[in-house]
Amino acid sequence: MNSSLALLTALGLLAGAALAHAGAAKVHTVTTVPAAAPNKHYVSNRSPLLTSPLVRLPIGAITPRGWLRKQLELQAEGFIGKLTEISGFCREKDNAWLSKTGEGHSPWEEVPYWLKGYGDMGYVLKNENIVREARKWIEGMLASQQPDGWFGPVANKGGSRRARGKPDLWPNMIALNCLQSYHEVTGDPRVLDLMGKYFRWQLTVPDADFLPPFWQQQRASDNLESVHWLYNRTGDAELLKVSEKTHRNMARWDQGVANWHGVNICQCFRAPGIFYVQGKDRALLDAVERNYQEVWGLYGQVPGGMFGADENCRRGFDDPHQGAESCSMVEFMHSAQLLTRISGDPRWAERCEDVAFNSYPASHTPDLKGLHYLTAPNQVVLDRRNHSPGIQNGGCMFAYNPRSYRCCQHNVSHGWPYYAEELWLATADNGLCASLYAACNVEAKVGDAGTTVKIAEDTAYPFVGTVALTLAAAKPVRFPLYLRIPAWCNGATLTINGQPVAAKTQPRSYLVVDRQWSDGDRLTLTLPMHLGLRVWTKNKNAVSVDYGPLTFSLKIGEEYKPFGDKEWPGCEVFPTTPWNYGLAVDPAKPEASLEVVLRHRPLAGQVFTPAGTPIEIRAKARKVPEWTLDRHGLCAALQPSPARTAEPLETVTLIPMGCARLRISAFPIASTSPDAHAWQAPPQPAYRATASHCHGGDDVGAMCDGLLPKTSNDHAVPRMTWWDHKGTTEWVAYKLAKPATLAWADVYWFDDTGAGQCRVPASWKMLAKVGDAWKEVKLTGGSACGTAKNAFNKITFEPVTTREVRLEVQLREGVSGGILEWRVGPRPTTKK
Repeated sequence: MNSSLALLTALGLLAGAALAHAGAAKVHTVTTVPAAAPNKHYVSNRSPLLTSPLVRLPIGAITPRGWLRKQLELQAEGFIGKLTEISGFCREKDNAWLSKTGEGHSPWEEVPYWLKGYGDMGYVLKNENIVREARKWIEGMLASQQPDGWFGPVANKGGSRRARGKPDLWPNMIALNCLQSYHEVTGDPRVLDLMGKYFRWQLTVPDADFLPPFWQQQRASDNLESVHWLYNRTGDAELLKVSEKTHRNMARWDQGVANWHGVNICQCFRAPGIFYVQGKDRALLDAVERNYQEVWGLYGQVPGGMFGADENCRRGFDDPHQGAESCSMVEFMHSAQLLTRISGDPRWAERCEDVAFNSYPASHTPDLKGLHYLTAPNQVVLDRRNHSPGIQNGGCMFAYNPRSYRCCQHNVSHGWPYYAEELWLATADNGLCASLYAACNVEAKVGDAGTTVKIAEDTAYPFVGTVALTLAAAKPVRFPLYLRIPAWCNGATLTINGQPVAAKTQPRSYLVVDRQWSDGDRLTLTLPMHLGLRVWTKNKNAVSVDYGPLTFSLKIGEEYKPFGDKEWPGCEVFPTTPWNYGLAVDPAKPEASLEVVLRHRPLAGQVFTPAGTPIEIRAKARKVPEWTLDRHGLCAALQPSPARTAEPLETVTLIPMGCARLRISAFPIASTSPDAHAWQAPPQPAYRATASHCHGGDDVGAMCDGLLPKTSNDHAVPRMTWWDHKGTTEWVAYKLAKPATLAWADVYWFDDTGAGQCRVPASWKMLAKVGDAWKEVKLTGGSACGTAKNAFNKITFEPVTTREVRLEVQLREGVSGGILEWRVGPRPTTKK
């Protein structure tokens, strides 16, 4: 062989080896996404911030399809898309957020809460009408900036009662999110200019006046996140001083749970992780998980991914009938999305989808034209009744109403839009990560050269565990593809172009395929779903049924009863079938009494309904007769499992929690064994109470609930008030179950001097019904109808046999009144 031929042969061998290397796939598993160097193609953390392992793609790069798109379309046609018509806060005329001077009505959180998700909804759906409406409000914000850098309503700058007379930055924190999304879509430089001036203004505010309690101090990591967002786009080092100042003055979530308000927890437990990228202390990221474990360990021992905080977490209120605010759900989902990007840890995506699939859909009506304040894992009636103190707030908290629940009404708007934007993420090594699975199309730049690829994702996840990906590219390109393997999944498999990929997958990890990809490459990821039974050892050994990422609820017949106006009515939902079942299941062998039934058909438009779900489970169960509603109208608290019952064995249907507005998802285990626990029916009020009038947020039954107050201004126990009747003559009455001979009564008056306008009454008297006539009782022993505060006012009277008694009360002039407890009883027996 001559030298020229030998050289050509050698070059050919080298070229062949290079091509072979380029096409060879490297397949491995990682537990977190590495972050050796920043992504070359998308804005991510710049030095000195820690490198972002995962980076959000530009808004619009992901086009959702399937069930997720349907949620967005329903949201656009539902109350969220129409809040400018429904909500007085979003009324355009004289609105402070549209005023160049910053003067006007509704200056606080409601408008930016709504716009935060409304605008992103329009961007994701590419709905020009929504985008145009959002642009109007964005322009109002941009036009409001003052020479010193402040923007937005001046009422917040001038000092509000919420901020103790100091500037209130909280509403602007939300507004910054609106502006950031708008900039990501349009590239409008005015946003960067406004934010730069605004943050320089923040540097001029003395620390003593910066982020005072309450809301802004708790939620200041939102401000910090926006500072980093701007720094990554401008590189202005002065901005890092703003983030340091924010961290210095914010609530110290890095030292533990700083506040037990439900939404604050969901929004702020992440705060140490937000500063972690600047502070670079691993303890900050660890503090996030510590916060999570503390809260969910105490109050989140329930299915659905949330925890009991029906305003605040309360010691002893940890049963599955405790609810979570709709606000809390979307804020937790957003926190989990941020933490996924910051940490590269797949557990946060799992926690996000747990809430998204199992809790969040039930916070709305199926047509997304109404929402309620609280959603609980065990919730069998959604009515307008006051359920306090079973839940913390009085008044209507369960019924669906598009015109109510002020914070949630506006804030839930970002739940599904943000979820759609986080389906796919760019990786630090210039690849792509399938973080949250749903049918969609994604277009992104990958590889060292930034080659554009398109991926069509076809899947019925979370109902089915098969994910098909089809790649389109103008030329071959090498990049790593990360596929999340959930914690519940054992034995995940992957094929590429029909050929199995040799890979040892593990739960809670990413399967990484680093290879040269070509146009038309097809991948099929199979995530086997299996039945599972979780035992809640910290919640009476109740059990929940899981299948893949879905947790299941008893299918309860639902009767919707509308109320309010015809155009945007509210509705109550009542059960039409029994709900008090325990599962007859062996936790060690759940498959023996559970059967998965798949409906092999295209997904319905709205999958999150009893009729729309493509999957059900048949389960063996028995009724537990003692399990009823409690005296507050809640599904009674669980008692220890197994629960003894002699009821016959039945087959019941379970459906995904997200499809069930009425739900039992934390079940007792039912047993016929004599060794099982004998449940007790929950105690009920001693009498049937009525009143001439009772405030909607209070409860006439509070007078006889047995919960004794510590003071007349005790807000920890329920009350009956005649608010807002003032100076009038009112009454309350008891009807006894059967005639009784009574000889005494005492009354503990409600008086909220210093907080409200209820006072002890001017006078009162007690009457008993004898025959058909009401007669005033005859006082004995010198007793008098007292009006003392902070004590029971007791009277004794000549014995009277009756089934009905009444107090007639004269309210003081100009004020109202109420009762915390009213007791009646017989003459004490005399010991011989």
